[in-house]
Amino acid sequence: MHLSDGRDIATGFWAQEFIPPFEAFRQAGHKVDIATPEGRPAVLDALCLAPEFHQDDPGRPARLQAALAALPDWQAPLAATAVNAEDYAAIFFPGGHGPVVDLAGDAAVGRLVAAIHGAGGLIGAICHGPAGLLPARAAGRWPFAGYRMTCFSPEEEREAGLAERLPWLLAERLAALGGQLTFAPPGQAHVVVDRRLITGQNPASAPGLAQAMLNALTTRGAGL
Repeated sequence: MHLSDGRDIATGFWAQEFIPPFEAFRQAGHKVDIATPEGRPAVLDALCLAPEFHQDDPGRPARLQAALAALPDWQAPLAATAVNAEDYAAIFFPGGHGPVVDLAGDAAVGRLVAAIHGAGGLIGAICHGPAGLLPARAAGRWPFAGYRMTCFSPEEEREAGLAERLPWLLAERLAALGGQLTFAPPGQAHVVVDRRLITGQNPASAPGLAQAMLNALTTRGAGL
């Protein structure tokens, strides 16, 4: 990821925001496919396994690594261009700064989100995952204007030391398009459900977001 100070940093997806929802969906009996914009293997942000992010649960990094090792699907994803929106009742975007780089301007991802949403499907996204909402358009308009939502907060970006170095802040982009954002204090779980859009603020929000999506799918009587 290229920063405004000219430096490049390695990034990718955040395991804490991918594995818990994935396991929850699978354990509930839903079929889950993994896709990336061009079908290239997803990249794990190694920083997500650093001890400072797991002080409440020191054994979590090892469990996440074991779960990833037992799940080869994430290294052999579908291409977003090859995904038929009619085959899916929901789409979910995990976080990490990698999704910001890969999703925010991807036309195929935008078309997929708009198609699933337009057909009555669920859209879930956590932390930086709502970057996948940005390229969606329906009849030339952003379909989530006026929706309540959340994402990794500007305050959390500041605490991470990146707020002044990122080319742009996700929260500001979402708000500029008409998103109605709310945030909890940094690090606290916060899930927002508005119609068929379900968003979470940070890694702590992953279990709650997954449960909210499962509840919505059960209500709809649909599969994932």
